[in-house]
Amino acid sequence: MTPSIVQLVILAVAAYGGYAIAEGVSNRQLIWGVFGTVALLGAWGLLRDRRWSQYVIYVVTAMLTLSWVAVVWQLVSEGWLTDDARAAIVALAPGAVTVAVCVVVSRAVFKHFHAAKS
Repeated sequence: MTPSIVQLVILAVAAYGGYAIAEGVSNRQLIWGVFGTVALLGAWGLLRDRRWSQYVIYVVTAMLTLSWVAVVWQLVSEGWLTDDARAAIVALAPGAVTVAVCVVVSRAVFKHFHAAKS
């Protein structure tokens, strides 16, 4: 795994952590602040090449993915997708991109800590 990929992962996770903390403060939501702090902790651990950080990052990416799936599930159960399919797809795109980024981040972190033995 090239260091530049790991640096991008650190940047992405840290940026999300900062965003989550800012959202938590502005909306007075403790869970956002906690989640952002955990993301920053994972980014810091990865920056220091600590093996435990991979698990923190896996939890953050899994929780982001699961929360998006839960929201979509709720919206579908309320009949949201039947209103206007094209608008629904456009509305779901940012979340789908976030899920894709979570998959890429998790895979990059896994490859970083489980590099093939040469």
